Amino acid sequence: MRNDSPWSMATESSAVVVAGDANSTEPWSARVRTLTRLGRHRESLALLRHGDPSPPPHSLALPASVISCAALSLPAGVAQIHALAAKRGLLPAADAYLLSALLTAYSRLGSIRLAHQLLDEMLLESTPHTTLRTAFNSVISGCALHALPAACFALFRRMRAAAVRFDAVTLLALVPAAPLSVVPQVHALAARVGLATETSVANCLISTYARGGAFGAALARRVFDEMSLVSRDLVSWNAVLSAHAQNGLAVDALDLYRRMRSPEGGGVEPDAVTIVGVLSSAAHLGARGVGFNVEHYVRQRLPGFRTNVQLCNALINFHARCGSLPRAQQLFDEMPRKSIVSWTALLTGHGMHGNGDVAVSLFERMVSEGIRPDNVAMVGLLNNGYRLQVAAHAGALHLHGGPPRTCWPPEGGSRAHLINAHAGRRRGLGCPSWCVQDTQKLGGQPDGVSRVRAMMRERGLKKEPGCSYVEHKGRVHLFMADDHSHPQARRIYELVIRLELMVKEKSGVRESEVAAAKEGMEKAAAQPLVGIHSEKLAVAFGLLNTEAGSEIVVIKNLRVCGDCHSFLKVVSTNTNRAFLVRDASRFHRFDGGVCSCKDYW
Repeated sequence: MRNDSPWSMATESSAVVVAGDANSTEPWSARVRTLTRLGRHRESLALLRHGDPSPPPHSLALPASVISCAALSLPAGVAQIHALAAKRGLLPAADAYLLSALLTAYSRLGSIRLAHQLLDEMLLESTPHTTLRTAFNSVISGCALHALPAACFALFRRMRAAAVRFDAVTLLALVPAAPLSVVPQVHALAARVGLATETSVANCLISTYARGGAFGAALARRVFDEMSLVSRDLVSWNAVLSAHAQNGLAVDALDLYRRMRSPEGGGVEPDAVTIVGVLSSAAHLGARGVGFNVEHYVRQRLPGFRTNVQLCNALINFHARCGSLPRAQQLFDEMPRKSIVSWTALLTGHGMHGNGDVAVSLFERMVSEGIRPDNVAMVGLLNNGYRLQVAAHAGALHLHGGPPRTCWPPEGGSRAHLINAHAGRRRGLGCPSWCVQDTQKLGGQPDGVSRVRAMMRERGLKKEPGCSYVEHKGRVHLFMADDHSHPQARRIYELVIRLELMVKEKSGVRESEVAAAKEGMEKAAAQPLVGIHSEKLAVAFGLLNTEAGSEIVVIKNLRVCGDCHSFLKVVSTNTNRAFLVRDASRFHRFDGGVCSCKDYW
């Protein structure tokens, strides 16, 4: 049986080291503390055993030995020092340092019962309030560390009942441990005593609220806005920025980043955590200018970034999702160490660009290097449609038990059917926009459409509104279907009308129909037009605001419909411009009247 007392852990070599320090003029208790502070925990315990203490162990030396026992994971050692302190009459006297060391060690080592027992032995009436607060905070923090929220709040109630005032340390343990529904109540208590805007507490509240989705992000932003400028540090900015980035509020995240770097925000310098959140949001929006500027900053200010796997993954994901696949591949190849996320980001990027052969090759290479794919990697491979059948026949998927619960189409099923069969499973029945669009892709089969629409009604689902983003001069411009809120709306709609007429003329529509359409559009120009999808508005904005010959990049949250797909093919020819459109399924590059998807999406 292992003997984990502090004495057995004090090796002979440690004793020799201690003997060498015997002639030191430093007081014995100070030497114990110095060894602990330097991380020389075995030597600290050896001094406790082999030294010739004068005076004997007391409250100045024992807390350091307790810390050493905790660092070496010796719960029995902590208990022995506890017993020694009690024997010498040092406990349950009100010594905050010793009590804190013992309670913290017990709590961190999982000896919660012993921590509670020591807390119960304290005399509340005669113990100073500062010592009591330290004691309660130590045990509350230990319970929080071991994910015991009920115990945390039971102790907090005891603390309040004993009229012991809580402080920032108490809140830093309670807030993360609290259920999200309880956090506002703790927040209110903190505000009542003036602690809610203290930097550490506010940062903790922001990070905790961030777990509550978009509504939680709004609460996090409120806490942040209530902080004074001087109290906001890098952690504050990172916490609020991540709260928005992680909940899909990418526009707000990028706006916060601009404020953070501006004089208004104090010109706070970002770190790797900031950069990851910004790149995630830039990838979500297709904000290539922002992402390129951030990458330039990384290369200039963070020269060792290639060893930061998370940061490199964010860069790869950004480039892959914003149409810079060769750059994503280069970053991937330069990484000295890769994670499953690295492989998945690149594999998914190739899938979105329709490079099925490359995606399958990457998958096989990943497997050959001993990396077991997860569900996300499988989804990236599945999105390659007909290439998936090649991988399946090659046995790549079967090596891992097949894809995650996907219904396979019958022999000879089309690749569109294969993609849709998986997409419905992947997106789930909780994504109404995919429900509607998948039924449209199936050719409007009456039985299938009616079943899906009935299911949507039963679940109270509504179709997500279509929107498209275009980045221009560092700002992201959002367009909704039939949206007239943009400052350039009049010019945009006028251009869309001209482009629609041009498409009709080039598509072989009879002159009489074109004339009728022209007359109808001229009448409609006097009032707001309806029925215009967001990607047409985004492309028109790009044509009006970018240089001739430059590529226009549009990001759409839904899949491109057939009408817009045909429209963009014709417009790419007549305007001599290329359009890179990323929809919910993949990338489409319209150039010279053809699309990179070969009309399969």
